[in-house]
Amino acid sequence: MKRFGLAFKIWLAMFVLVVLVLGLSAAFQSGLIQKIYLKQQSDRILEKMSRFAREYSAMSGQEEIDGRVNSLARELDASVLVIDASGRTVSWSAQRGMGRRGMGMGWRMHGPVLPVEKEDVQSVLSGKTVVKRGSSQFFDYEVILAAVPLQNGGEVAGAVFVYTPLAPIKADLRAINEAVIYSLLLGIAASILLAFLLSRIISRPIQKINSLARAMAGGDFGLQVPVRSEDELGMLAASINDLSRQLREKIETIEKIDSARRSFVASISHELRTPLTIMQGYTEALMDGLARDEGQREKYLNNIYEEAVRLRRLVDDLLDLRRLESGLISMRVDRADISEIIRQVADQFNETVAEKKVAVRTDLPGERLLARGDPDRLKQVIINLVDNAVRFSPESEEVEIRGEEAGGRIRVLVKDRGPGLSPEDRQLIWERFYRAGGDRAGRHSGSGLGLAIARQIIELHGGEIGVEGRPGGGSAFWFTVDRD
Repeated sequence: MKRFGLAFKIWLAMFVLVVLVLGLSAAFQSGLIQKIYLKQQSDRILEKMSRFAREYSAMSGQEEIDGRVNSLARELDASVLVIDASGRTVSWSAQRGMGRRGMGMGWRMHGPVLPVEKEDVQSVLSGKTVVKRGSSQFFDYEVILAAVPLQNGGEVAGAVFVYTPLAPIKADLRAINEAVIYSLLLGIAASILLAFLLSRIISRPIQKINSLARAMAGGDFGLQVPVRSEDELGMLAASINDLSRQLREKIETIEKIDSARRSFVASISHELRTPLTIMQGYTEALMDGLARDEGQREKYLNNIYEEAVRLRRLVDDLLDLRRLESGLISMRVDRADISEIIRQVADQFNETVAEKKVAVRTDLPGERLLARGDPDRLKQVIINLVDNAVRFSPESEEVEIRGEEAGGRIRVLVKDRGPGLSPEDRQLIWERFYRAGGDRAGRHSGSGLGLAIARQIIELHGGEIGVEGRPGGGSAFWFTVDRD
């Protein structure tokens, strides 16, 4: 069972990350600020002490020295001690609250007790600058000790010591740290809100994708996830939408194929049943001796033969169409002389349909029409179109085969003066076993596969095929292929 959702996990991860980053940043900033602030204070003290040291040699007497020492002590809010080169106290000034303790622990050099370590005195009288921070045995608090040598004529004439209490500086640092902490808490509060909003923004499309996936699992492929970004989530949503759309199309295609298969089985059953029933009927009549004379017996046999031929042609057309649709027949791409093929087909039909008194005429340009394709298959297309036109043409009418170049391609048109086609017929005429006007029982109406085979061949050539016409105005079937 799911305990925490994706939005909570994203929020928790972001919250922990932000708190960790802000905490480390605050700790680093606090230490850095303390270091910088202490250095600034030390530099400020040394700057004022250095200025005092530069002016010391020009001071005229003890009164002026004491006055400048007191002024420096007030300015720095510190205790200031000046000694000479022998370590004697020259002047001493302490601000209020900066009392001394344990003076017996100091170091005496030819004068009063000095609140200074012997090592510090030796270092500064040797010309070095001393800066120290920490507890002092002479004061009740932590101090910053700074000592600068006093120069006179290039020689060390003494030293000035400044004891600045750390308490005010630490108070400032605490205020700064409090500000950093408040900023950290504010950042954490803002991160909680922003992480929550961002986790919802990230998880919402994932939840929609999950809903879509569940719908798809339940068979509903009509949902789509809104794609509002071009990032990975947007790409995932687009992919899921494409998957849903493709599955829907494939299922619709499968349903159409299944429906077509059922229709095909029903149609082929009907088409096979008709000639087989006729053949069975005439055969039983012959076996029962119902033929009164030799002429009637020969008529029965001719009918059986015609139905057998029709059945054979139907089976051949079915196998041919199946091989075309499955790609088992490859096109022999070559130069095809469309003009010559049209003449051959016209001659062939004029010899075989003379009893119907339908003439097949050609309309060809003076130059040859050379196409790129399989000559035998293109001839098969023209034969199927002409055969269809002849069968639906009234007696003593003409069927025209026209060849021409149009738009850089070769165009062939077969026109008849038959009953024409309704808009519904023009949509369905290319389907297997479909016959215009619902004529599915006529013995001389063909297998109903010729136009389907023609369309398949033309599409394999990369061409187009179509029909024009209206009820009572004849039909014009056409196709185009690439010129050579």
